[in-house]
Amino acid sequence: MDIEWLEDFLVLSDLSSFTRAAQARNVTQSAFSRRIRSLEEWIGIPLVDRDTVPPRLTMAGHLFRDAAREMVRQLHDTRVALGHRSKAFSGVKLFVAYSLTQQFLPQWIEHVDHHISGLKFEITAGETYEGLVALSGSRCDLLMVYHTPVVPMAVDERATPSIILGTDRVVPVCKANDDGEAIYLLSEARLRNLPLLSYPQETFFGRLCNSLIRFRPSDPYFNVVAQSPHPRILQSLACIGLGIAWLPERMVREDLDARRLALAGDCEWTSTVEIRLYASQERSRLLQAGLWENIKEVLERRAAAAVGT
Repeated sequence: MDIEWLEDFLVLSDLSSFTRAAQARNVTQSAFSRRIRSLEEWIGIPLVDRDTVPPRLTMAGHLFRDAAREMVRQLHDTRVALGHRSKAFSGVKLFVAYSLTQQFLPQWIEHVDHHISGLKFEITAGETYEGLVALSGSRCDLLMVYHTPVVPMAVDERATPSIILGTDRVVPVCKANDDGEAIYLLSEARLRNLPLLSYPQETFFGRLCNSLIRFRPSDPYFNVVAQSPHPRILQSLACIGLGIAWLPERMVREDLDARRLALAGDCEWTSTVEIRLYASQERSRLLQAGLWENIKEVLERRAAAAVGT
């Protein structure tokens, strides 16, 4: 039995999709399915009901899931406790949402490095749900993602310590005309179909945008012209005038100031989000030299300094 089979099974139980689980594990769907089959053969009983849509765990699968999660956690924690790290590089494993990698992550690492000497990070970037899977499977020490109550996270907040690193706004933007005004306005969404640059519905931004659009007093009309899980791609498409995209304000601030982009709607079409750093209780206890507590202290000092200015 391979530990990867257990990790595969846990990802599948979290995502309820062979396709998305295979993508999260970076393998083909056929290879992923074979590994789940191998685990079931090793256990000796089916763990997944493949006849339902989406696939569901069998009764045995539900019973086995907690045991599998505990086995994976103990194995990874034991390796960390024994000092097992890559010989080429030894650092804190940080998983970061793609959308935070350029406008927030570098400044945050610089700030932390200034206050905590000798700190090294081993950084992986991906989708929010991939980070949640990595954290629950003990494949990362820290997880940096956006958070809002509008989009509930698949994480037990009581058992998963977190700190708020900052805030941002997700704003609707589109190309600006020569006068710096938006070429599309959400106030016209009832009068004509507006071109929309959207996210897949299962992603964090997809769920957030869906809530912003769906709970309007009057249903707006949109025509989806492109879809991508990556905000950077939608930003580039918005800049050439292909449609309206909801993007983090930190990401588009330079484009707004340079009048390449303009706001397509008022504050009613925006959503404030937190930037959070998560660590499971097990990982926070094992982080070297009390790193979790040190990071919280750095954040508190930074907040106090901001109040005093």
